Amino acid sequence: MNRRTHFRQAGPAALPVARRVGGLRALVLGALALASPLPASDRHPIEAELDRCMESPEGMSTHGGRACIDAATAAWDRELNRVWKELRQELPPAAFAALRESQRKWIAFRDAELSALLEAYGLMQGTMFQPMHAESVSRLTRDRVRQLEALLEAQRVSVQ
Repeated sequence: MNRRTHFRQAGPAALPVARRVGGLRALVLGALALASPLPASDRHPIEAELDRCMESPEGMSTHGGRACIDAATAAWDRELNRVWKELRQELPPAAFAALRESQRKWIAFRDAELSALLEAYGLMQGTMFQPMHAESVSRLTRDRVRQLEALLEAQRVSVQ
């Protein structure tokens, strides 16, 4: 199996189980901490759950860490849909139409970025790049959720 097809297999069950590697865990947790500058008390519940999962015995392996990140990615996707529905209800029609067009362009960007990340990480040697790739994928949706949440909050403040 070459490195490219290795990443294209579905789900965390397709990934090999690696031995516990303290350096990998520290690397992934460090990347997560740098990607989220908020204090722990202000962190989103999805990020708190990801941290809890990554620090658990199951999350310390490459396979387990990848499963934690995949669960967070799915949670961010659900959160994106939730915020989107609220924006659809609260934004004026013209503003929502403009946002819908922007979202379509963001989806095209996201898909292109996912393809580029797959190509880049798929060529790298070593299992530590699997959770790094997964975190990069998750970060795309997380960042979009944060952007849309900020817009929703601004909309709510403006109508008070």
